This record gives sequence, structure tokens and C-alpha cells, in this order.
Amino acid sequence: MTQNMLKKIVLPLAATAAFYFSACGENPIEIENKADAKFKWDYKIALDSIAQRVDDSSYYECYDNTRGFVQNNKERCDTFINQYAKNAGDDALSMKTIITMVRDSINYNDKGSYIGDGDDPKINYLRTNKMLSVTLTNYKRTAKSIEPEVRFLIKTFIEQEPSEYEPLSALALDTTDIKEWKGEKNIAVQLPRGIDGMKICPVLRDKIKQDEYYDDEDLLDEKNCIEVKNLGWVEEDKSKSEKTSLESADIQWKWHLYAIK
Repeated sequence: MTQNMLKKIVLPLAATAAFYFSACGENPIEIENKADAKFKWDYKIALDSIAQRVDDSSYYECYDNTRGFVQNNKERCDTFINQYAKNAGDDALSMKTIITMVRDSINYNDKGSYIGDGDDPKINYLRTNKMLSVTLTNYKRTAKSIEPEVRFLIKTFIEQEPSEYEPLSALALDTTDIKEWKGEKNIAVQLPRGIDGMKICPVLRDKIKQDEYYDDEDLLDEKNCIEVKNLGWVEEDKSKSEKTSLESADIQWKWHLYAIK
């Protein structure tokens, strides 16, 4: 067989093979893209499924914790969760609050409306940021000799649990050795929306014994704190007077909430 005849046979075979693979085979890039698209779709389905299960768990939690309190607890759970959690946006209530409302058929009807007397329990939290004013009005030393620094530490709470906000601290009186003082030393701190409780804690630091590295919480005596619950119900611009006996001094002070203008 001559060389020219070999060329005539081999070349058509090669062309046929190339045609076969291009027609029957798939581009590896296309295969990868299809697999990636399928993964993304499966991943989205999985996420949606997880979200649905989490969503469903809220209903089941409500069902379990309201059984026996009201006859139509499941229907009330569905209504209250949809109204006060799923469709409430930034004003969504916690499940603990919703469960309390579902159980309370005296004050809440089946549509989720408050029908009781007095303040609505579901809005016992601050719906907007507010200012807290604290005014020191009297200081009387009870120890021999100290250089007092009177501070106020404010802790915030949500459903009786510490909130995610750091405690707020402010200086009210800073002076050298004095026996007694009267007047008005005012501080103001901003309280965040969403909290429903706070503690106002007077703190006395003796600058002779305790340097600036002492933290307010280290010097704090919890029994001196004034606890305020249901902040959403506290009347604005209504001052409340307090007296506190600290370790080395007695103080008098007052506080009130006011709106941010």
C-alpha cells in the first residue's frame, strides 16, 4: 500500500472520530456549570426547608406551652404569631410574650386585640429611644475622711434578662474631702428602644483608696440599685425621688424619663 493510499484512509477515519466525539461528547465546562447550578438550587431548597422548620418550631412551641390554658390554643397561636412575630417587622414580640398573650383569653380576644383594662402588657417595652435623667441632690459623708466620686450605673433588661447593651455609666459628683453637699448635679443617658426594664445603681468610689482602674461594677452593691420594670408604661417627665445609704455616704437623688426632641 502506498503512502498516498494510507493518507486517504487515515484522514477520513480521523475526521469521523472527531465528528463523533464533538457530537456525542459534552463540554466539561458545560457539565461543571450544570452541576454548579444544580448545587445552588439544592442549597436554596435546603435553606428554605430549614427556615420553614424553624418557622414551624415557633408554632409548635406555642402549641405545647398553651395547651390546657385555652380551648382553641392552636388557632390563637397561629393568629398571634402571624400578627405579632411574622408580620410585625421591627416591632416583633418574643415567643415568651406571645405565649403569655395567647394564654390570657380575658385580656386578649381570638383576633389578638387587647380587650382588658389598663395598660396593654404587650407594649411594656420602649417603642422609641428615650432619655433617662438622674439628678444628685444631696450628699452626706458617713466615714471619717474620703474623696468621693459619685457615679450612676444603668443596666438594661429584656424580659428580666440582661440586654445585649453594655451598662451605661456617668459621673454625678467629683470633689475633694467634703462632709456635706446640697444642690443639683444632673446626668442624662439615652435608653435604647426594645428594653422593658432597667436598674439605676448609685456607685461611690473613694479616690483615696480606690484608683481609676476600679470598675463601677466592681464597686457596685446590688442592694443599692433601683429596679424599674415595664418601662413602656413609665410616665414621662414624672420625677421619682430616692434615698440610698452607700458604704461611706448617704445620698438623695431623683430620676425621670423624657422624650428625645
